Amino acid sequence: MEHKLAIGVFRRFDHELVTDHSDSEAELALHNRRKDALIDVFENEDQIIVKDWGQTKDTEPHEFVELVLGIVGTAVFNYAIVPGLKYVGEKFAEKLVDDTISNSVKWIISKLRPKQESKEILDFQIKLPNGTLIAVDPPDRNASITIHFNDGKVESINYDAEKS
Repeated sequence: MEHKLAIGVFRRFDHELVTDHSDSEAELALHNRRKDALIDVFENEDQIIVKDWGQTKDTEPHEFVELVLGIVGTAVFNYAIVPGLKYVGEKFAEKLVDDTISNSVKWIISKLRPKQESKEILDFQIKLPNGTLIAVDPPDRNASITIHFNDGKVESINYDAEKS
């Protein structure tokens, strides 16, 4: 069985990360920085397959891109523990979220958080098949994970305050 997730990723807006460029060149450079980060994370994965890259690989800059990911039902995810994962796991367990979905979300967060820290991407969001939305702000902004459950309940944590 394959599960599908949608992941939306904002590019950085810090033009000072790209020097000696016009605004449009800086926007494209930041778009490409995000593209390279996403390719690095998702391109050669066996457990998570990119079904649709959206505008990720476009030659024009976009502030936001959305990818559609397929998760193989028998996937086994290995990931580094980053701040906030324990919280996500607990909240998903409370809502009885499927283990494959829960582990894939934690894997995605563990892979994209370092990309936020290195300023390759800004914030990102993961949309589950049931409509639940997980938004992850980078550590240099709000340092928060917010879960908008499909039942309307919203839960949030500042992951700098949680060190697990």
